[in-house]
Amino acid sequence: MRSLCLALLLCMGASATHAQSATPPRYGVAFDFAFPILGDELLPDGLSIGLRGRGALPINADLSVAASLGVGAHLFANQEPTRYVLNPQASLIVMLPGEGPSVRYVLGGFGGFVPLSGGQGGPAIHGGYGMAFPLRQTSLFIEGNPSIIIGEDDTGVVLAARAGVIF
Repeated sequence: MRSLCLALLLCMGASATHAQSATPPRYGVAFDFAFPILGDELLPDGLSIGLRGRGALPINADLSVAASLGVGAHLFANQEPTRYVLNPQASLIVMLPGEGPSVRYVLGGFGGFVPLSGGQGGPAIHGGYGMAFPLRQTSLFIEGNPSIIIGEDDTGVVLAARAGVIF
């Protein structure tokens, strides 16, 4: 609950800053692949394949505030039925200096893993690295976004990779 309140405060602050800016918000959708490597009790076993939506409000040319929601299905674990996980995140995205056909960025923030069936889940801290490839009016992107999940009795690590499009 605290994470949600903090995310709302960040987004409201970014909205106020954004109202003074001429840069429009960016929206994206991606395929999300996540694999828990530690924390057997926190999340269902096996690879999770899902979708993620993200909205980002640019504060300036180098910094954005983003909120995203992913839903994943653990399809390839040795279990029946398929298990689902929600993964909300609030992030700061910092563009890195550089030249070339791609834009590089780092992101980090907090969120959570909420198993909809099986597992404990918990709040999470995430960080990552990504590259965006600008086209004419959209961009393609790829990113790695590992998370540390903090459960009641256990701590886990999830490795996530994403590929998608930014509008």
